[in-house]
Amino acid sequence: MSADTWGGYNTDEIAAREATEEPETATESPRPSFDLLPVRPFADIAAEVDARGPRQWLVRGIWPAGDYGVHGAEPKAGKTWNALDLAVSVASGTPWLGAIPVDTQGPVIVFAGEGGEGNIVRRLRAIASARGLRADDLPIWVCTRAPHLTNVEHVAVLAHFVEQIQPALVILDPLYLAARGANGADIYAMGAVLEAPQRICQSAGAALFIVTHYNRSRDLKGAARFTGAGPAEWGRVLLAAAVISRHTDTLTEATTVLVELDVTGGEIPDQTLRIRRTITAVDPDDLDSALTYRVDILDGDDGSPTRSDLAPAAAKLLEAVNAGEVPATIPHLVDWIAAKYGHGLKRQTCSTQLNKLLDRGLIDCIDQGAGNEKLWLRAETPA
Repeated sequence: MSADTWGGYNTDEIAAREATEEPETATESPRPSFDLLPVRPFADIAAEVDARGPRQWLVRGIWPAGDYGVHGAEPKAGKTWNALDLAVSVASGTPWLGAIPVDTQGPVIVFAGEGGEGNIVRRLRAIASARGLRADDLPIWVCTRAPHLTNVEHVAVLAHFVEQIQPALVILDPLYLAARGANGADIYAMGAVLEAPQRICQSAGAALFIVTHYNRSRDLKGAARFTGAGPAEWGRVLLAAAVISRHTDTLTEATTVLVELDVTGGEIPDQTLRIRRTITAVDPDDLDSALTYRVDILDGDDGSPTRSDLAPAAAKLLEAVNAGEVPATIPHLVDWIAAKYGHGLKRQTCSTQLNKLLDRGLIDCIDQGAGNEKLWLRAETPA
């Protein structure tokens, strides 16, 4: 594909044709190119669709292969981590977020406008290593600039690489850099910006995953918080992430974030996932140190044990006590909960709920006397 071609159209040919045409008058009829808007019998279209065979998932139950959509989130909710996790998953055929099957494996192109090369290399290697893979061996192509979708030349370059690589997935992160110059409050202007990469990816059968940010209105929820007009209306799949809690371990400096991910789409059931992600630098003082990466999708609605007769805090404390091999103080229990769920509990909450668990015979306690921490341990005969 030449550098002046995009969306299936050669811009030089269009310009040459327009240069030789006589100016239109009020009485002249335009001479349209009917290929621009092909109108065909439904039966012909249906026959072609049927001949392609069953449609496939990119990410099973969440993202159809070849579809386009948007992942939006508040700052530091892990949207780039989610995008890069998906890049590793599609390139390797391993589950997204370590749990959701990827049914379409293939090359991936990542346009990453934030962070720079060192940041992207560090993250991709951490994610791949967590899967027992070597990122350097995966079919992932990276550009550490976001293409300017209002620039014809940038769009032509995007089209060129999509045609050459034939990816299963294209990631564009973030939209605010890619849509520079467009009026983000104008849904029509944003529609024009988003249509070009959509058509380019569709022509190659590639899924298009665009990352955007939340606006600052906390009165809204989910995709309604995507910044500006257009992305929420345009996307076939919408992933909206909100931070539930965040915790940094004072000893290891590991950061654990618990996120709620709302999934909506035209052909998929609405669903909500609770994701816990923990990132640790092997050497926190070394910016080039390898990162360790762990991500889990939690079963309970809030990531806690699903015992209906207990308050959420009590259920977590009971789990923490039962997980320990030796009696634990409240600070130890809080650290255990923070490491697993991404947040701690207030001391007063812990004291109240532990005493309720003790009264019910669900745990035992060793009182070491005034001025000393009580020790909490498993009940010998749990209720």
